[in-house]
Amino acid sequence: MYPSLLDNLNHSHELTTACLTNSPIEPISSEKITLKDKLRQLICDYHISHNCVNKLLEILRSEGLDLPKDVRTLFQTPKNHSIINVYPGTYIHIGIEFMITPILLAHVEQLKNTTDIHLGINIDGLPISRSSKSNLWPILISIVNIPILSKYVMPVGIYYTRFKKPESIFEYLDSFMTEMKSIISNGLCLNGKIYNFVISQIICDAPAKAFMLNVKSFNAYHSCNYCIEEGTFINGRMSFLGVSSPLRTDDSFRSKKDEDYHKGSSPLEDFSINIVSTVVIDYMHSVCLGVMKRLLTFWVKGKKPIRFKSAEIVSDISSQLIDMKPYIPSEFNRLPRSLDELEFFKATEFRTFLLYTSLIVLKGRLAKPIFQHFMLFHCAIKILISNDLYITHNSIAKSLLISFVSQYPTLYGYEYVTYNVHGLIHLADFALQHGPLDKFSAFKYENCLQIIKKTVKNARYPLQDVYNRVVEFQNVQIKTVPNYPILNNEIGYDPIYHRDPTVTLYEQVIIDKFVVSRNNIRNKYFILDNNEIVQIQKIGKRQDGSIFLEVIKYNNLTIMFETPILSSVVGSFYVDLTSVSNSFFINLINLKHKCIFIPVSDTKAVVSIVLHS
Repeated sequence: MYPSLLDNLNHSHELTTACLTNSPIEPISSEKITLKDKLRQLICDYHISHNCVNKLLEILRSEGLDLPKDVRTLFQTPKNHSIINVYPGTYIHIGIEFMITPILLAHVEQLKNTTDIHLGINIDGLPISRSSKSNLWPILISIVNIPILSKYVMPVGIYYTRFKKPESIFEYLDSFMTEMKSIISNGLCLNGKIYNFVISQIICDAPAKAFMLNVKSFNAYHSCNYCIEEGTFINGRMSFLGVSSPLRTDDSFRSKKDEDYHKGSSPLEDFSINIVSTVVIDYMHSVCLGVMKRLLTFWVKGKKPIRFKSAEIVSDISSQLIDMKPYIPSEFNRLPRSLDELEFFKATEFRTFLLYTSLIVLKGRLAKPIFQHFMLFHCAIKILISNDLYITHNSIAKSLLISFVSQYPTLYGYEYVTYNVHGLIHLADFALQHGPLDKFSAFKYENCLQIIKKTVKNARYPLQDVYNRVVEFQNVQIKTVPNYPILNNEIGYDPIYHRDPTVTLYEQVIIDKFVVSRNNIRNKYFILDNNEIVQIQKIGKRQDGSIFLEVIKYNNLTIMFETPILSSVVGSFYVDLTSVSNSFFINLINLKHKCIFIPVSDTKAVVSIVLHS
């Protein structure tokens, strides 16, 4: 048996829940923000080490400021930790109510017409060291039915081990399950208002999904979580060649009708949910890190019939991707880079390639059958990620994905129709139930995992370290939504440029959905609510406080492709740079989507509507 991690602790961590039951600090008005509040926020935002903060406090105190000597006093860092053994590691429960209460209190006004809270749940392993097997398994939750709150991801429990994941899913989730059942049964009363909670979606990668469901792993014969397709073992890989097997249902899951699929009971059976449809396909792992990564690897390093014809083509594509950097909107976390770094690409980079840049760099460089096959995938995912199309064109997307999966073995080999490729045939069904793909993806949870990883400063006590940072953050004022729109960088008055002396002009305005700029090529192209594509010329504010945009319209748009569907359906066009309208005025509410606008010649540009959120 592995030794208990508690046996090696040199200082006391009494089993107490005192620090979890303290009422979180309620949000305070901007007029009451103190120097201590500002310091707390700064430290949390930039993950400043405690040693550095203590030195800063020493300097500030020497200048006569009323501040504590130690950062732990500033943050009210807990002294005791309720750590329990969960073989082969240890676990600490932070608390659902403890984490969610300050967020709800900070948004009382936005929640005045809402009592139902739909939760998303995520579990995943998080390596914290390159020199050992140490890893964390956080339990994360988020609110998924209220857009203004959907950005918040909250760790409610954390498991730590030096060896491997928890042995038992029941033991690992025990504290979480106990509290979740109570909250679902009784609701949460805040300021006299009762909020009702339901589990809406559970988002995990394939190994974590199998662990939570307590079913066979993704490389087993009966491992599809959504249909009873039986795999075929080909050349060392498990392949799923059928596309029409009967679907699993909640009843068949609970009754364990497919004995070859189940390993035992799942803790999810204790909840009144449809398990099969609640445990979703996550497109970050299955589409971006799964299928798209595999396709690019085939094209760059695969066998001769499917890879790019020469190293020069790979070099040309890489150069073209790098040249696109100035045109990628500021909302994108990562810019395109060379295919030489393919093995280091992140999920967001595969998403950008799949949805936007691939159209420009692949045409004419891939063999025609392979390119046409890829376009099935490209168009289907663009439909399912679009707020406007995921319902109206859902059947088209499903048909495209079934065709993509059916043709896949002929082009790439039967052994490569793996769990992720097969899962594409079910993706459209989940979009119908849960919304466009970004509404049930792991991207925001992955961001939270990386933040958690940054909090680990003490290799000897990582669980306590993470817990302390989480509790400290709860003692920081919750940032409420900024008061949009936000105008930035006022332009000095110029009688020729301004024309109207009563108007103030700005370089930039930020609204809740995106950044709008008059001068930055990343942020100046949009499609309007009447489907016209425009370029921002001026951003202004009138004397009455109203904000306007002066724009020009591109008159001539042409489609980029006709099959498998018209490119205009998924928001891809060629625009004629030589034919533009006179300038005219619009309001901010007329902006529908931001566009990626990439010139491909002196007279033509490619425009792609940014569809993901």
